[in-house]
Amino acid sequence: DKFIEGATNWILVKAGVSNLVEKAAAARGETVRIDPGEFRGVRNVDLAREALSNMGISCQSRDPEVIVREAMTARSAIITQTTGDFPILFENAIHRTLQASYAITPDTWSRFAGTGSVTDFRPHTRYLRGSFGALDNVNEAGEFKNKPIPDLAKEQISATTKGNIINLSRQAIVNDDMQVFSGLAVDLGRAAKLTIEIDVYALLNSNPTMNDGVALFHASHGNLAGAGAAPSVAAFDAIDVAMSQQKDVSGNEFLEISPNVLLVPRGLRGAAVTVNGSEYDPDAVNKLQKPNIVKGLFSDIVASPRLTGTAYYAFADPQVAPAIEVVFLNGVTEPFTDSQEGWRVDGVEWKVRHDYGVGAVNWRSAYKQPGA
Repeated sequence: DKFIEGATNWILVKAGVSNLVEKAAAARGETVRIDPGEFRGVRNVDLAREALSNMGISCQSRDPEVIVREAMTARSAIITQTTGDFPILFENAIHRTLQASYAITPDTWSRFAGTGSVTDFRPHTRYLRGSFGALDNVNEAGEFKNKPIPDLAKEQISATTKGNIINLSRQAIVNDDMQVFSGLAVDLGRAAKLTIEIDVYALLNSNPTMNDGVALFHASHGNLAGAGAAPSVAAFDAIDVAMSQQKDVSGNEFLEISPNVLLVPRGLRGAAVTVNGSEYDPDAVNKLQKPNIVKGLFSDIVASPRLTGTAYYAFADPQVAPAIEVVFLNGVTEPFTDSQEGWRVDGVEWKVRHDYGVGAVNWRSAYKQPGA
């Protein structure tokens, strides 16, 4: 364990990604110090020889490639036929690098979309319950009327798999070339995070058809403004009113949904922040005499270059009533890595897999203003 920990740390330091791993740990509220200790300065071929020695295997060759090849393929004949320590060093380093890169890559989807879990790749149904409305009056005879069970609305969402393979050649290991960690693994971790970001915005921009046969944003859903308007007090107030008028599936009761997150194109961020944060109405002729009735209406304003044009969106709190949901297989929100001895390349291959899905689950929790 001491060998694996120290040698892995040295690989991370040598690859120049130790600060990345420490930063990701700090973001999770953990304190991690990447200290290679006595392994600092040791070449990969020397780590390979020591790994063989730990397994009780004597390597007589002085050829670095032979030593590395034996260390990568050796299996312990003692007690169990387990893989040696040397491949584990790089597997640990790749995993920690990719996970760290994934963790610190910023995204915006998590600020306006909900997060869920599914147990397999089949379509999973998200149900919305109706309500009973108010209780009925009971007549003098004390007769109670039957109450029909509220209807349900449902939307479906499923997870899919996305991934790639990266490889570390035996020549790179012999030459102490750690670019696979400082380059490929870091970039692949970022790609895994950005893939979700891209998919969420692709769904939003496509205005998908819901289970009722109507688009997510549509006049019949009461969540699409009839006339376009730039960010203003009047426009924000109209969004607040429209979202508050949404009723449950049965049409019996108001849902009391309040806008919580505003999503705008990057070019509208300044105007949106001004309207949402001003003490007085910035659109009034005399700004010091008319209070801003929508001050602080949105607790978060998200601006993204992935939105084009002038349209902007309001969402309810994604933790309470998500309109869009990202589901992860078995709740695993980080990409999975696995390794094997290279078949296509002379070295080691790592498979990076991410199982997730994106879907619109509730049109009542969102509103679109076409903009102007």
